[in-house]
Amino acid sequence: MELELAVTRLALGGRGVARVEGFVVFVEGGLPESRVRARVTRVRKGFAEAQALEVLSPSPEAVAPACRHQDVCGGCPWQTLDYAAQLFWKREQVAETLARLGGLAEVTVRPTVASPQPLEYRNKMEFAFAGNLHLGLHERQQPGRVLDIEECRLMKPWAAQTVAFVRDFCRETGLPTYDARTGKGVWRHLVLRESAATGRRLAHLITGPARTAGNAAHALGEALLARFPEINGFVHSVRRAQAAVAVGERQVSSLGEIRLEEVVGDVRLLVSPDAFLQTNTAAAGLLYKAVAAAAGEAPDGTAWDLYCGCGGISLTLAPHFDLVHGVETDARAVHDAEDAAAQNGITNCLFHARDAALAMADLAETGPAVVVLDPPRSGAAPEVLAAILAAAPARVVYVSCNPATPGPGSAAA
Repeated sequence: MELELAVTRLALGGRGVARVEGFVVFVEGGLPESRVRARVTRVRKGFAEAQALEVLSPSPEAVAPACRHQDVCGGCPWQTLDYAAQLFWKREQVAETLARLGGLAEVTVRPTVASPQPLEYRNKMEFAFAGNLHLGLHERQQPGRVLDIEECRLMKPWAAQTVAFVRDFCRETGLPTYDARTGKGVWRHLVLRESAATGRRLAHLITGPARTAGNAAHALGEALLARFPEINGFVHSVRRAQAAVAVGERQVSSLGEIRLEEVVGDVRLLVSPDAFLQTNTAAAGLLYKAVAAAAGEAPDGTAWDLYCGCGGISLTLAPHFDLVHGVETDARAVHDAEDAAAQNGITNCLFHARDAALAMADLAETGPAVVVLDPPRSGAAPEVLAAILAAAPARVVYVSCNPATPGPGSAAA
């Protein structure tokens, strides 16, 4: 079924919102204040989903996309929307989510802080292998398929060049991609990282546990570093778990330098291949500054930094508190954080390689003045939220990449 729709706003995730006799339709490819001809792809209880087929009247905020893959690739759904409008709608979505899910309609939501660099800003990109040796990013309409990208404007051009080289090399080996249904196959993910501070680069190949993976991966690493001398390190990791997550479970081999140095705000960080660090380095500096301002200071008090990754927020908070506890499940990231603290001359940060919920039971007696948490996209675990409420800090600073996932407000409710 096809409909002519007037798009009025953007939903969380980037789809346009239209209404037909009060019935909500989420429109892929629809921008605010545009009219589109769309095909309904799914009808559910309370709403429908549609795909824009033709723009009948364009949005006044529409712009030409920066990337040739925008129509197919699932990476940048807002690329056809003017950047100032993107900032406006992001604020609107946070306010709407807090009101609708959190019951916080009266909360003041400040204007969105712009990224200092809207394009080519990422310090890390994850590329997936799929099918008959495709390597790139997942398609928007068919997430199970991978698009062989020729460019990606989220990272500097070297990334797409590296992806093309790796794709061709892997095809020539004749080895298959990993198949989660059978647990067999070789190629799973390619992760590329670059330090904004030093310009040094790292390639991280993640394969399945196939016996043939080791020699092929090592040969790829040697060929990659020979072809791109500006790539300073190569790591091969194995992942057995079926979940399509670009994180290695066991590091098999490496070439060159496998840990990058980065400067975010006022701190110098060390970043291992799988360690978590915000992907927009310049924006992360603004984030750390905002977190520190929200956390305040307690020269005689303690701060908890949960899901701390390689320690950036912990180290930023250190000058404002007597003691900072950083908690992170990834032991390698904790090692990075400890080394970074030493390099920065910071002695009042203690890092714990433990699950946040378990660690907080031991930390409860410290009586934190503030708790900062930056959990995964799925949100903080209920046990963590309950422990925060039990600790009763004067302030909670919640950093979220998805405002719809659980936070302290949902626990209190």
